[in-house]
Amino acid sequence: MLKAGALYFAVICAFLIAVICASLIMIAAYYRESYLRELRRARLERNMDSSVAYVLKHQGALGMDSIRMDLLGEGTDSVSINSGLWGIFECPVIRAFVSIDTIKKSFLIGMDTRMDTLALYLSDEDRPLSVSGDTRVTGDAEVPKSGMRKSYVENRPYSGDKLVYGKILESRRTLSPLSGDMIKALKKELDRDVSAMEVLPGQNMHVSFFGPRKVFSVPLQGKITGELSGQLVLHSDTSVFISRTAKLNNVIVYAHSITVEEGFEGNCQLFARDSIVVGDKVVLHYPSVLGLVGKEKAVDQARILVGKDVSVAGMVFSYEPKRSALQTMISLSERTKVKGEVYSTGLIKLGKGMSVEGKISCNRFIMQTPTTLYENFLVDVTLNRRARDRHYLSSPLFEAKRQQKGILKWLN
Repeated sequence: MLKAGALYFAVICAFLIAVICASLIMIAAYYRESYLRELRRARLERNMDSSVAYVLKHQGALGMDSIRMDLLGEGTDSVSINSGLWGIFECPVIRAFVSIDTIKKSFLIGMDTRMDTLALYLSDEDRPLSVSGDTRVTGDAEVPKSGMRKSYVENRPYSGDKLVYGKILESRRTLSPLSGDMIKALKKELDRDVSAMEVLPGQNMHVSFFGPRKVFSVPLQGKITGELSGQLVLHSDTSVFISRTAKLNNVIVYAHSITVEEGFEGNCQLFARDSIVVGDKVVLHYPSVLGLVGKEKAVDQARILVGKDVSVAGMVFSYEPKRSALQTMISLSERTKVKGEVYSTGLIKLGKGMSVEGKISCNRFIMQTPTTLYENFLVDVTLNRRARDRHYLSSPLFEAKRQQKGILKWLN
């Protein structure tokens, strides 16, 4: 005859066995779900890599429309690609999804310019290019048929043993054109009516690139002082003043004239109709842009004035639709350094000790001394194509149709 305690013991054992079995089932279900989740994650990552490769291999801009596709035609590998322009760069947003699982990426696209070996391009206006002092041109140069020559300026001869540390080629009468589509897009943004726009709030702001862009007009005083980052566009139909206390990251500003206070540091794209004035000791991180899009029949000369000891990592360009008597001008002051590209459909004024690590293109160089204005003279400047970072990517604004696309910068 069994004792009553044996039944109690059997119930306890059965309960423990049930708990253990249930735990094993739950653990197996958890690990199975985790395993399936990892498989979906890996599949999404592969789909994302395929989508990024598709975008980079696509010739020309993808356009502003949303593209949705099934990569393998099985109904389980769907991706959507929303592409548009962010300033002078293409900016796709890619989402790969399986059921409710989604991963997304956004980035700026640039053009690989390693095959372009030009350090200098000067349009042929039947005037030679003169070099003097400690000027150094490293890389190929396209200059007028009248060529290059050594000259004395302020009783100083040219100190180099070669005119160009590279090839000397003949230039054409005009510059290589900028992208008509991009110039059209910039003009549209610069001429937008700001009266219906919401005024920029006073607080700091970050706008994700995975959502809709935020567009604001700059307050009446035209001063930007806060911390602004992300997919944020600012407009003004007059002037904008960017304070040295402002912190801008990826922000775009469109205005008739823009002034950057001395000592400012940030990353932004600035586009103006009349003028851009950059104070001394400003640091603009890659990929910053200073862009001037002039109007026809302008009364005053449209210009970009860059102060002393300024560092610009990116692109500086000026454009006018038709060549005028008051050609656009880019002025780069003493000891200023540009790591990228400088392009002017008019004049470029160079201060002593300035340098361009990349490429510079214009119709005419000018240099001002206390007593004389020199045309097509390079005095104590450094133009070094080979010093540009090998990871540098340019913009399709410069009509880089046959060049390979690359990821310039990841966004969030």
